[in-house]
Amino acid sequence: MNVLITGATGFIGKHLTAALSEIHSVRCLVRKTSDVKELRDLNVDLVYGDLLEKNSLAPALDKIDLVYHLAGEVYSRKKEDYYRGNVLATQNLLEACDEGKGAKRIIFLSSIGVYKPAPRETLLTEESECLPITWYGRTKLNAEGLIKKCKIPWVIVRAPIIYGPHQPSVVNRIFLDAFNKRKIYVVGKGENPRSLCFIGNLVDGLLLLASKPDTNGKTYILSDNSPYTFDEIITTISVAIGQKIKVAHLPSILAAISWQLYNLMGTLFNLYFIELYAIKTMQLNWGCDITKVKKEIGYNPKVTLEMGIKSTMDWIRNICARG
Repeated sequence: MNVLITGATGFIGKHLTAALSEIHSVRCLVRKTSDVKELRDLNVDLVYGDLLEKNSLAPALDKIDLVYHLAGEVYSRKKEDYYRGNVLATQNLLEACDEGKGAKRIIFLSSIGVYKPAPRETLLTEESECLPITWYGRTKLNAEGLIKKCKIPWVIVRAPIIYGPHQPSVVNRIFLDAFNKRKIYVVGKGENPRSLCFIGNLVDGLLLLASKPDTNGKTYILSDNSPYTFDEIITTISVAIGQKIKVAHLPSILAAISWQLYNLMGTLFNLYFIELYAIKTMQLNWGCDITKVKKEIGYNPKVTLEMGIKSTMDWIRNICARG
């Protein structure tokens, strides 16, 4: 199978590219400014192009059977970056697919950010209400709408926070605080359920979808087996590093204040601060039910929270040792 990956130089893209390159012919769409050092060590072809320049995409799509569309904007402060990176980039890719001779199928990586946060004791499913509370979530939902209208068969994957070795700095912060400071701040009681997905589990699910054409036109949540509370995550990190971690519980009102500031900055200046949203999200319920994907494609996340946290903390320990 000839596979094209967008976003191959990102955290998820690098892991997926490495796995796919062992079983398929893989092509990576990269910009001329991208750091492709790690990709050059893999058995893949690099094709230069830019999702924001539709005319540059034809060579990458030639004779492609499957596109993994992972590229997107996640952490920018600027409102327009989310539109360009998530909506316009997806539109250009789909139009290029329609105009070209390749791309027989597309798997699009979306986010559980498209949902309305779940009520207490309720888990998100593929059928839960889509009412995103962030501009990132709105642009991901808009991109999903474009995918659903395209002419080629599609699958949409919604994922929670992905963690693991080589994770981005925004995700890394809580792990570094645990390792270096032995102290983590939590807004509220730390009882809110949230799903995570270890990078290896996500890659396994994405690989499974490549071999399941009967999933076309469907949406799936890929996450770890069950949600965790902040307390459970912190306890697991503590065990992994063999050190007691102090948890400082901050007043819940901080979440409301941070959310007001987040929305105010967005409304007045079209600027979004992920740090403010991170405080708010400690009070939200982002737990997922993955019954559907288990039943329909046989997805079975093998890496437990304990295994995933240990792998991640071992990687962080090596980083800290190198200075």
